[in-house]
Amino acid sequence: MKKFSIFTWSIIVVIFFPLVLGLFYFVGVPRFRDYIEYNTGDNAVWAGHEWVEEGKTFYEIKNFVDNLRKHQISNVFLHVGPILENGQIEQKSYVYSSYFLRQAKGINSNIKYQAWLGQIRGKLDLDDENIRRNVANQCRVLAQFIGFDGIHFDIEPMSDDDSGFIKLLEECKQNMSEEKVLSVALPDIIPESFLWYTQNVLKFDNVNSEINYKNVAKYADEIVVMLYDTKLRSDWLYKKFIVEEVSRITSLLKNRKIYFGIPAYEKGSENFDPKIENVKNGILGVIMGLDNARSNLDSFAGIAIYPYWEISDDEWKTFNKLWLNKNDYVD
Repeated sequence: MKKFSIFTWSIIVVIFFPLVLGLFYFVGVPRFRDYIEYNTGDNAVWAGHEWVEEGKTFYEIKNFVDNLRKHQISNVFLHVGPILENGQIEQKSYVYSSYFLRQAKGINSNIKYQAWLGQIRGKLDLDDENIRRNVANQCRVLAQFIGFDGIHFDIEPMSDDDSGFIKLLEECKQNMSEEKVLSVALPDIIPESFLWYTQNVLKFDNVNSEINYKNVAKYADEIVVMLYDTKLRSDWLYKKFIVEEVSRITSLLKNRKIYFGIPAYEKGSENFDPKIENVKNGILGVIMGLDNARSNLDSFAGIAIYPYWEISDDEWKTFNKLWLNKNDYVD
C-alpha cells in the first residue's frame, strides 16, 4: 500500500480542513434527531381585534380558547387597534379587553395574551419624545391596568438605524412591571454584507441586519421573525431560506425567545405566492432549520401562525401532523 508523505498529508489538511469548516458554516450538518422534539408546546398566533372590540359571548370565547389549547397555542398576539399618529390608541378599539381577558383566563390560565400594537413606520414620528411617551403610557395601561400579559409591536418597515424605535422599546419596558413581556415582530434577517444589494437591487424596503436584531434584543424578551412576503418562487428555495433564518437568528440571539412566523393567508402583496409560502412549507423549513447543527435550540420558542382568522381546517390538519404529530394531516 502506498504511504502518504508528511508533505502530502499537510496539503490534504490545508485544502480540506477549510472546506469542512466552510461546509459547516454555510450549510451546516444535520443533528439526526426526531423532529417532534423541536415542538416545545409553546406556539403562537396573531388574532384579530374583534375579540376585544366586540362583545363576544362566553361560548364564542370558550370555543376560541379551546381551539388554541387543542393546537398547543400558548401565546396570542391580540390586535387592539393601530397606534394613531399622536401615539395613542382609540379606546373603542379595545373596549372589551378586560371582559375578554377575564373570561379567557378563567377558561384556561396557561394561555398568555399580548396586546398587539401596529402601524406603518412612516406614520409615527418616534423621534418625538411626546409621541413615544404616549405610546409608552398606552403600554402601561394595557399591561398594568387592563391585564394583558405583555405588549407585542409590529411596526413596519424597520431599518438598522431606527434609533427612535429602540428608544420606544426602552421606554415601554420601563413602564411595565418585570413579569410583563415585551415582544417585537421583525422581518427576516439580511446579513449586513448583503444590505446594499437587497435595498438597491431587490428594492426591499423592510430590511434588518444583525445590527437591528441585536438592538431590539436589548429590550425585547421575545422576537417573532416574519417568514413571508419573500418574493421566492420555489418550494426548495423558500425552505432553504427558512433554514438560514432559523440557524442565523437562534445562534445570534442566545438569551431571547425566538418564534418563527409562517403564513396561513392566501392573498398578499406581489411579493407573496401562497403556493410557495404556506403552512406546510413553513413548518418543514423550520424543522430543517432546527435540525441544522448551526442552530441554537435553547433560543427557539415555537412557531407563530399569521393570521388566526384566515387559517383553514386543512391548514390546521397540516399543522397538527407536521408539528404536533397528530394523524389528521391533509397533503
